[in-house]
Amino acid sequence: MNANPIQYKRLEPVQIAALKTVVAARDQIPPFFERLRLTCGEVVTGNPMVIFHGGAVKDGFLIEAAFPVSQPVASGEIYTRTLEAAPALTMIHSGAHQTMRETVLKIYEYMETHAWTTSLFRREIYQVLDLAHPENNRSEVQVILHEWDRLLAEGAEKVLGAEARQRLMQGIESITPASSFEDYTAWIQGAIDRLDALTDDEEKKCLVVSHCAHVFPQERIDRMRAIYENGAFDDILHEMYADEFWYEKPVRRGNVLYMRKNPFNPEGYQNGATPAERRKAYCHCPFVHPYLDEIPARLSPTFCYCGAGWYRRLWEGILGQPVKIEHVETLLRGNDQCTMTITLPLELDGECAPEE
Repeated sequence: MNANPIQYKRLEPVQIAALKTVVAARDQIPPFFERLRLTCGEVVTGNPMVIFHGGAVKDGFLIEAAFPVSQPVASGEIYTRTLEAAPALTMIHSGAHQTMRETVLKIYEYMETHAWTTSLFRREIYQVLDLAHPENNRSEVQVILHEWDRLLAEGAEKVLGAEARQRLMQGIESITPASSFEDYTAWIQGAIDRLDALTDDEEKKCLVVSHCAHVFPQERIDRMRAIYENGAFDDILHEMYADEFWYEKPVRRGNVLYMRKNPFNPEGYQNGATPAERRKAYCHCPFVHPYLDEIPARLSPTFCYCGAGWYRRLWEGILGQPVKIEHVETLLRGNDQCTMTITLPLELDGECAPEE
């Protein structure tokens, strides 16, 4: 029996007092706990923790250092919020925090063979924190999971109604935390086929499946929204051109943005010996990879509206208005790249493109 298993948990909501900051290294984190403890005093009800906000900043790590508390605390940079309920894969890490990555990678390796994908958030609960003797440390690593199927169900009911949701989600009860990756992708393929049978309206299908997308880092959306509110629209694009990893390089012609996804593995995409190798190096989604050996693929291109949701949340977050997204090219249609158009609810003239 494994003495330190990876476990699936449904984390309950918890009220925390926290402060948010950017750190360059883990050894900068413990002093924040002392500041929190001095402020929170007797209302602390549990162990110190850190919430990592993946992808929120270009350099370093955006974190929240926190304690669970019995009542709200607000003082200077310290605030109180409810840490949301969430599903997670958890594992105990013993020893120095500098080796925490080893435990995180074990959880990610486990996810690759099971019916899960990660969100952009991770929590670490420091059950024993011994700065003088870090070999005594004991921490619970909690990788927060992305609930793709729950979001699909919500999107289906919102767009197509309760009966359509029921038909679409047939068989989901057979998918459990122990289900294999193969079983989950087979269920996803069937669900997308059922969606295609439910409606021919591409915009409705886009609205349903884009609801499943990972959440674009809110801090990045907020930054771009501030630029939009205080300047010209193209100022957003110029800012994006400086960080193409997260924003790529949209080209604007009138009120339409033309997007090309960056390859997940640029070197592998460039040097792939076969079209299938190039497609797999290009694609960001592990659910799609098993279907890229043969084109036409058994997985409907409708699935790729999930990726469109990443951009929907970005642009609707910036503008505060709905946008229309349409695929032009996708790997599942046999193209060697993924491109789309984003129609903005604005009146814009001319064009804006990055300088090469």
